Amino acid sequence: MVGLDADMNRDEDCDNIGLGCALEHFSEVEEVLNMIDNVKNIYDTPAIFEGEYDKLYNILKQYYEQRHLLDPHLDKILAKFMTIIKDKSSLPELKHATFNYMYQIIRVRGYKVVVRHLPHEVTDLLTILTFLEAQNPNDKETWRSRFVLLLWLSIVVIIPFHMSRLDGFAPEQPGAASSKKLTVMERIFNICKTYALSKDTCAEASAYLASKFLIRSDVKELYMSPFFNWACDIHSNIQEEDTIHYGVLAAVAAVLKHGKRDDLLPFAAKLLEWVTKQNYKNHKAMLVRKYGVKIVQRIGLTFLRPRVAAWRYTRGSRSLAMTLGGVAAAGDTEPITSPPDEDDQDIPQEVEDVVELLLCSLRDDDTVVRWSAAKGVGRIGARLPALAAADVCESVLTLFAEHERDTAWHGGCMALAELARRGLLSPSQLCEGVRCAVRALSRDEVRAVGARAARDSACHAAWAFARAYDAQALAPHAVALANALIATACFDREINCRRAAAAAYQENVGRHGMFPHGISVLTTADFHSVGPRSNAYLNVAPQIAAFPEYTQPLIDHLVDLKAGHWDFAVRELAAKALNKLTDKIPDYMATIVLPKLVQKTESMDLNLRHGAILAIGETINALSEAKLPNGSKADSLIPEEVITCIRSLVGRLSSRQQFRGLGGELMRQACCHCISKLCLAHAPVYELDTIDEWLNLIEECLPHEVQVIREKAIEALPLVFEEYLQNDEFVYDGVNAKEKRAQLMKKYCQQLSNTGVNGLLFRMGYARAVGSLPKFVLTEHLPLVIRSLIECTKVTESTAKWAEARRDAVVGLTDVCQTLGIVGVQEHVSDVTKALLDCLAEYTIDMRGDIGAWVREASMTGLLSICRQSASDAPHLNSPEVITAVMCGVAQQAVEKIDRTRAHAGRIFTALIYNDPPVANIPQHDALKRIFPSEEVEVKPQRQEEEHNLTSENSNVVLWLFPGHTMPRFVQLLNYPAYRYHVIKGLIVSAGELTESLVKHTTQSLFSYLNSLHEDLDTLKSICDTIIQVFADNLRVKRITGPIFNFLDRLLSSGSISPILEDKESTFAKNVLKHLQLELRGGKNIYKLLDSINVLCQLIQVGGAVCASSLGMLVIYLCYGERYVRRCAAARLYEALTLYGDVCDLPGENLDQVMSILADTDWEKDVNELRPIRNEICDLMGIKRPVIKAKKP
Repeated sequence: MVGLDADMNRDEDCDNIGLGCALEHFSEVEEVLNMIDNVKNIYDTPAIFEGEYDKLYNILKQYYEQRHLLDPHLDKILAKFMTIIKDKSSLPELKHATFNYMYQIIRVRGYKVVVRHLPHEVTDLLTILTFLEAQNPNDKETWRSRFVLLLWLSIVVIIPFHMSRLDGFAPEQPGAASSKKLTVMERIFNICKTYALSKDTCAEASAYLASKFLIRSDVKELYMSPFFNWACDIHSNIQEEDTIHYGVLAAVAAVLKHGKRDDLLPFAAKLLEWVTKQNYKNHKAMLVRKYGVKIVQRIGLTFLRPRVAAWRYTRGSRSLAMTLGGVAAAGDTEPITSPPDEDDQDIPQEVEDVVELLLCSLRDDDTVVRWSAAKGVGRIGARLPALAAADVCESVLTLFAEHERDTAWHGGCMALAELARRGLLSPSQLCEGVRCAVRALSRDEVRAVGARAARDSACHAAWAFARAYDAQALAPHAVALANALIATACFDREINCRRAAAAAYQENVGRHGMFPHGISVLTTADFHSVGPRSNAYLNVAPQIAAFPEYTQPLIDHLVDLKAGHWDFAVRELAAKALNKLTDKIPDYMATIVLPKLVQKTESMDLNLRHGAILAIGETINALSEAKLPNGSKADSLIPEEVITCIRSLVGRLSSRQQFRGLGGELMRQACCHCISKLCLAHAPVYELDTIDEWLNLIEECLPHEVQVIREKAIEALPLVFEEYLQNDEFVYDGVNAKEKRAQLMKKYCQQLSNTGVNGLLFRMGYARAVGSLPKFVLTEHLPLVIRSLIECTKVTESTAKWAEARRDAVVGLTDVCQTLGIVGVQEHVSDVTKALLDCLAEYTIDMRGDIGAWVREASMTGLLSICRQSASDAPHLNSPEVITAVMCGVAQQAVEKIDRTRAHAGRIFTALIYNDPPVANIPQHDALKRIFPSEEVEVKPQRQEEEHNLTSENSNVVLWLFPGHTMPRFVQLLNYPAYRYHVIKGLIVSAGELTESLVKHTTQSLFSYLNSLHEDLDTLKSICDTIIQVFADNLRVKRITGPIFNFLDRLLSSGSISPILEDKESTFAKNVLKHLQLELRGGKNIYKLLDSINVLCQLIQVGGAVCASSLGMLVIYLCYGERYVRRCAAARLYEALTLYGDVCDLPGENLDQVMSILADTDWEKDVNELRPIRNEICDLMGIKRPVIKAKKP
């Protein structure tokens, strides 16, 4: 059942914070009015009506967050609805259609607002009653009509005179005869009961109607008691799901809400006994618990007289302007006068039971139940005497025990906010309340949704404190609350909690101004800036930490709570944030924080160890960069015992075997990261065994199967070399640094040829590691490095599927060239370039698909880097042969089938064209610039939001992933012989693919270009010859021959090369047939045979010997062993003869007879039965009958 109370009644309460696109007025009002007028013309045409209904829905849904914009037009809109509904000539179907439209208005604006605008004349009452009584409560098609009628009736029943006057009124009213002499009150009462039992939204509308009807002075005496008795009887056993009627519970709660206390008091005890016996608080249905809480709290309010407690705390001035201007003095409160004996009232025993039930519901599993219970606690507390209310507050505070679940903390915070908002917390309880809210702000259990809700509600409590208490009351707690809110705003994991904390901080600054540097802080930590988590950690927090009052609390929060957080990403951000905050108080970080972090590395908690190790590395790195007032480095403050512990950290973790298992993966990442930071900090571990421990760990991580661990090790290794192995005078285990480097390089390069079980991982890790080494190491061992990496890029039988290793070797080669510069590797450039060009032909395929694409993409990146460096520092290395090979290879990749690879190649191709300084010897360089204008391949949208709005239709910039943008440009390269072969080769693969969009754009671009060459037959002939050359060069190459059959079928059927096919001297068709026969010879691939049938059928159009040979091969397939091949060959031959029969030189009667045989024969019959039929076709077509080859003995 739809919860209308929750979803539809937020009229004035909605503040629209964060509305992205605010509307100014209901701009579609005229269109909506016209749609209402038009409903009488379309209601009987379901298709049209549904379309208009959806249109109305889409118009109105824009105003969900600004529903008040509908208010000026509600009367006009509702008047049009009422004109149709009240028209006696309107058919029931038209009225139902009108009610459907009306429901959409109510759905957006909220029924409590719309009801006030509905007509409430006396004459409407019997009309509505009659219409409602005629409805079927179980009709699923007309529930919207019943819903609107019930709401309309709820406003009409408030007529200001006795309803008995209507019983004999207007006897000619329709339906009066069928009312069985029931009074109007009885009829309405029956309607309330009938629809309270319904299972749809009408139940809540019925509850609203009951709350308005049963509290009437002339109705309550007669029907309130029967109603409550009926509700109790119908829910005598609420534990049985089949007997639960949520609408009845909602109706009881609504009547208790709107009824007068004196009228309800006689029934309160009975209702409390009833709801208590049902044990609603343990029911598994959320709605039962929700309405149970509402009923219980309203019963409790019934037992207590409405009053404003004299003892409550009341803040006087509520003006923000006065507060910010310093007018509201501290302690400016106004006592409330009340009768002196007000606190002497007796509290019924039932109230204690009510409070106990509400306190239990604060622990409920559902937020909506806890929220209702919290409001109930606040409302009842406001009517209790001071001592009793204090007991309630104490009971709420007991919910903040460590053993309580997160739901109890959430419910406690909400109740605390409700009590504070009403001024029910005494100064001593306010102190404890603030402490509880601060503790809740730091509560963050492992993957607990409840902890997130508790922190959010704690922010709400902090907001309530600011609203209810003045500066004097909050002064003792201002600093603690400010620090807790800022820590949450900067460091909470959840965006809603960060923003809620920022809002609560802002409210406190505005209301009492006791927070240190409040205005400066809230302008930094605003709603938008704390949204992105990384921005809050790394930008907002350091700015706030610049204020001394917040520096240490923020650091302590990170160290105590976030360094050991259960979320990996939060731990990483916490470490980076500590790096940013270290320079604010370096002495505290060095003498207090670092020892604490080192101690945490001994913990058995994996998360705590991981976060501490990350934080140690970041903190020491920051200390090494920070300066003390005396000019010395801040890392000089680190105690010696801390340095000793950090030196032995890796060794201790290894001895405790904490690098093993799943937890070991995190330890490896953290330690490699820490090693990197210690190297950057110049940690004093020179000539110590620590370096060997670090290197051993890094070498274990390089071949690890987890990529992140490999990346961390690759990042750490060059830093260790640069810091600790560069000075040849350093000695490690009796070996100087130079010899140590030589030993390590030999070992690393040997791993590049590893063919063992984990050879792939060893090659991947060490290829990247070798490429990342510092310049002085690579220079010493350059021939060995280049040779080893090049060998790693080659495909061998044992490493054929190791494409990732070859990709990383290519990346390693590229890194070496970038580190040393093109001049530094000048002697090896030709070998490197040749290896990278060879990698462009890497097309390894496994179960994951074309994994060779990774190698090709890395190779193109490497070639671009070498060409650019050569253009700047050694132009002679960009020889014509090399540049032509590079441009042609990249152009081929730019027209192949994988979108990602094609886009990468397109960007690299244009980067080479427009490099500065220019790359020399590019074939047809000027022509390429015309095909790829700089404004289309280089200019980017000025604003980021524009880039997301670009589509293939509206962009003037090339969208490299979209073949409709790239193919028309690259096809133009066929004009130039230098590119022709490679572009044709790539186009064949793309045009012969099965991906519809790629095939569509590729063939459209190619065939349009070929059609434009009908006047340039030499170029067209050259292109056709190139196609044959590609076919000839790639016979038995599955990657090419698979798509080329589909390509040839589409090419021959397109008419784009018709001048070539019609040329008697052309050998194109003959060569196609020849190479097709060569490809099929000895093969039994059924898919290839089926594709060849299409090509052979297309060759019939050529006529002559080619046609005869094609027909000869096709008739062989008519008796092929596989029935599907026979059937397919017959169908395709029939279609081909229909199209090209006139060029086969067959007599008309023979052609008709052949086609008749092809159509009438069941080609799935036994081959022996089909062979005579096939031979008859051969005779009719004048071709030689196929002869069965004799099997060799």
